[in-house]
Amino acid sequence: MADDLAPRPALSGARLLVDALREGGVDTVFALAGGHIMGLLDACVPAGIRVIDVRHEGAASYAAEGWALATGRPGVAVVTAGPGFTNSLSGLFDAGVWNVPLVLVGGRTGLRMAGQGAVGDVDQRAIASSGVKWAATCFETARIPRYTAEALYRARAGRPGAVYLEVPQDVMAGKAIPSCDDEGFPGLPPRSTAPRQDVDRAIDLLRQAERPLVIAGGGAFWSGAKEALERFCEVTGIPLTTTSSARGLVADSHPRCLGSLVHGGIALVVADLVLVVGSAFNANLGYGRRPLFGAQQRIIQVDISADGLGGNRRPDLGLVGDAATVLTDLTENWKDVPGGRERRDAWLEEARQYVATARRGWDQQIDEYEGAGIHAGAVAREVARFAREVAGDGVTLVADGGDALAWALGYFPAERPGRLLFTTTQLGALGVGMPFALAARAARPEEAVFAFIGDGSFGLSAMEVDTAVRHNLPMVVVVSNNAGWGDVRHEFEDKGYEGPRVAAELGFTRYDLLGAGLGAHAEHVTRLDELTPALRRAHASGRVAVVNVETDPAVECALLRLVSEMSLM
Repeated sequence: MADDLAPRPALSGARLLVDALREGGVDTVFALAGGHIMGLLDACVPAGIRVIDVRHEGAASYAAEGWALATGRPGVAVVTAGPGFTNSLSGLFDAGVWNVPLVLVGGRTGLRMAGQGAVGDVDQRAIASSGVKWAATCFETARIPRYTAEALYRARAGRPGAVYLEVPQDVMAGKAIPSCDDEGFPGLPPRSTAPRQDVDRAIDLLRQAERPLVIAGGGAFWSGAKEALERFCEVTGIPLTTTSSARGLVADSHPRCLGSLVHGGIALVVADLVLVVGSAFNANLGYGRRPLFGAQQRIIQVDISADGLGGNRRPDLGLVGDAATVLTDLTENWKDVPGGRERRDAWLEEARQYVATARRGWDQQIDEYEGAGIHAGAVAREVARFAREVAGDGVTLVADGGDALAWALGYFPAERPGRLLFTTTQLGALGVGMPFALAARAARPEEAVFAFIGDGSFGLSAMEVDTAVRHNLPMVVVVSNNAGWGDVRHEFEDKGYEGPRVAAELGFTRYDLLGAGLGAHAEHVTRLDELTPALRRAHASGRVAVVNVETDPAVECALLRLVSEMSLM
């Protein structure tokens, strides 16, 4: 009791902020040093918060996004004012449009210097507000713990998303006694569920369907719906496919899982009822239209918020609630009709045949290739095979680029949540590969990481090889080097542009030598038969490794052609 009554010492704003992060479960932040945040970074050391300092603020925000995607917990980035903040915007906005819980803490010009032309004096909150769900400036040192706790809570609560908190430099440097009042937020955001009559109606529609299918999207991942989704499909017998950050939420090898929507899409075309859990009808779902969806299909959509229902495709039934909770309610109230399970078992086998057909189509693109170079798809396929061979399910696969990402979507498996990291948001962000790989290895130091990155995208964050080396975060980075921005280059050809392919050409740059110069193990591959030995040496090195693979610039992935034809961009 005496300790409770003892006066509490005044702490710096930086220490108050760091303590609040620690209390909120944060143990790692991604940052780049700057005068406005040095006190904050210094305070992380005694608090036991790991600071992974990157080479560009864009990598800091992308890495924080990757941390959230890998762990399901909020990622935190800390950047200095002015250009430090503006450099970080792509990752912040990508998380914003993708509903990823990310907290960006921005340094800010001191209150006494505001409006005088001080270095870095920009209206950052106004800029950030258009891309985040919450943005705030803390003007009082004593209020920093409250603002920090609110930032972490708002990033997770309801529909997750990106938030921005800035603290002016003099407020950060000031001292205050930590508040002991009753302010605060729930330890875990409450979960809601749909009304019972909506649950019963959904069950009735699902039981009547001849060929029902579940699509699980990002909302199911952020809900932590792995067990609920697995049990729902096992009890009902309804097959499912996963997309976006839900890849691996139910293992591709699960008896009821059709894997990625890239392969399960053919089954979706012929399904007569689709249960969409935690996804909008955006470009990833073909806007809910043909050729992926049919006009006569019935749609049940589950979303955490009513404003997430419908839009490009009107659902026949909308259920508002947390994905895991709604799925649990559907399962617990399920009573099948005579012959229902047998009918859905037969439909599962039919759907599996469609998936096998899709996979053969991907292999056909590679196996019928007669060019003299290396087929990028063959590289993606071998990276996936080799990663599973040496690491089993305990491996994180990262994909980044245009052409490279397309091949990865076709060949990279997902057996656990947060183990297949990529972004296909409406922002269309590139350059996430190295930051995502950094985050995954930092989050799970015992698990291997393999990244497959196009040469154009690699150039956007290649200096993060240095970050991985300095922080001892081993990973194998495979660069698919087709000497250009492959998807853009094919746009010139497919759409009949006249003249040279301006701004689409690069060179067969020796990215392996760049990696070696930064302290990484390096491999240069010019023939397909050199790839597996190079991967084996890279993995065995126990270091960061850059494997530069020269791939044929003429190869175009059929998926990219389809995306163009469907006007998804």
